[in-house]
Amino acid sequence: MKTLLIATIVGTYALAAGAQTTAVPEDKAAETKSKQNMVESVTQDKGYGVRDAEGSARAAKTEDMPKALPDTAAKQKAMQTVDSSTGKGYGQSAAEGAAKAAADKSPRKERPKMSDYEKELRKASTQ
Repeated sequence: MKTLLIATIVGTYALAAGAQTTAVPEDKAAETKSKQNMVESVTQDKGYGVRDAEGSARAAKTEDMPKALPDTAAKQKAMQTVDSSTGKGYGQSAAEGAAKAAADKSPRKERPKMSDYEKELRKASTQ
């Protein structure tokens, strides 16, 4: 009986060890080709130097393009408009906004009417 028990345990360990081994590929050529494809796809990425050189080449092509603000006067005018809009203080901006809102005479939206269900909910919550 002990021998049968020991043989069963040894057989179980042998099966478990056999199941953990890797499968042998049947087609070595297909395995080699898949490994080569994987290495090729990884190495297709250009290095930093190549990407930087391409970026420099694109920048050099745009060197002769006309600039957005060609002279100093245009730059100064653009800065004056920016400064005039951002140079206002909080009080002045608030006053201008209030004046604009007061001058607005467009029709206002009317408040939505409560449904019967909402009226019941309000009534229940106040009790």
